Amino acid sequence: MVKKYWNEVISNCITNIQLFFTFTKTLQVIQRIQTIYQLFVFLMQLAAFFFLPDRLIYNGETAVVRQSYIFLITNLLLVVVPLWNIFLYRNRKKQFIVNRVLLLIAVGLLINQCVGYFNDEVTTTKQLLTCVLYMLTVVFLSLANKSIKRDEDLVRSADRLR
Repeated sequence: MVKKYWNEVISNCITNIQLFFTFTKTLQVIQRIQTIYQLFVFLMQLAAFFFLPDRLIYNGETAVVRQSYIFLITNLLLVVVPLWNIFLYRNRKKQFIVNRVLLLIAVGLLINQCVGYFNDEVTTTKQLLTCVLYMLTVVFLSLANKSIKRDEDLVRSADRLR
């Protein structure tokens, strides 16, 4: 009885170790880290779009994203385009340019949100969280651009060797 129990325990441990190594091999397949960065941008902006609908205008007034066309368009761009940009992996130059445009949009929204946050008399945690999400968006888009450029340089150096 005890021997059967220990055989099951050892069998389960071996199975878990095999699953772990299979998972790490799967992680090694993901070589393009910019895909993960862009996925983070997509998820953060999607969550901000649905759960943090209020944005601050530069003079400290609150605007709802779904009622302001400028905020709606720019936030939808920040939600949809990173997901679309993931699938442009074969055209790195286009991916780099699209990512740079997204970076400019995110920086503009970040500046607007921060100026509105500091001009507002009554600030809330949601508005501060929106500022932080825009900052993280800028950071992840910058990291994705850096990774895209590194991939492009690697491909160019490999082409030179041929």
